[in-house]
Amino acid sequence: MVLPDGLLSQGFLIQNAESEDLNSYIRVKKDCCKRYVDQYYGGWDNRIQTVISRDSFFRLLEITCFCKILHYGNTVGFFSYKEQQDGISEVSILLLSSASGKGVEEFLINHLITRGRETNKPVYATVYQSSTLKNQLTAAGFQIYDKSRSHYLMSFNKEHEKGTTGYMNRIYGGSDSKMVSERE
Repeated sequence: MVLPDGLLSQGFLIQNAESEDLNSYIRVKKDCCKRYVDQYYGGWDNRIQTVISRDSFFRLLEITCFCKILHYGNTVGFFSYKEQQDGISEVSILLLSSASGKGVEEFLINHLITRGRETNKPVYATVYQSSTLKNQLTAAGFQIYDKSRSHYLMSFNKEHEKGTTGYMNRIYGGSDSKMVSERE
């Protein structure tokens, strides 16, 4: 993944995350998620959240894409997703507020959309209900298909959704339920 010239000229770089990035990941995750954990789960417990973040970090090192985002050499974010046979999931965009609103989020969202289209797979994202990322995903074409107490479950490439209709249409090359019903 290569950043466009506009982001490079602003001092941004994107690189694969490495085990040495653990402390930066924990710091960025706290800065990005503490307000939501406080809002939805009754408060941030540093000890517990550090264990959760550490476990998450080492699991993310094994998935399809796990990158750190640098701004003039300082880690300001992380981006990850897992590509599976039937979809792209476990999407995470963590970006410090100092780097937000400069085009990085849009670039990453567009990367997910492009990857979904190239592979003909749906993209699934889970975002906190009060996160501004929800609005950016919606503006890019993601749709809310379910919600929990704290999160919206969102998808892109709805015509390739999981389920019998999506599965049949992938096999037979159709994109609407009419094509499936004609074959039944």
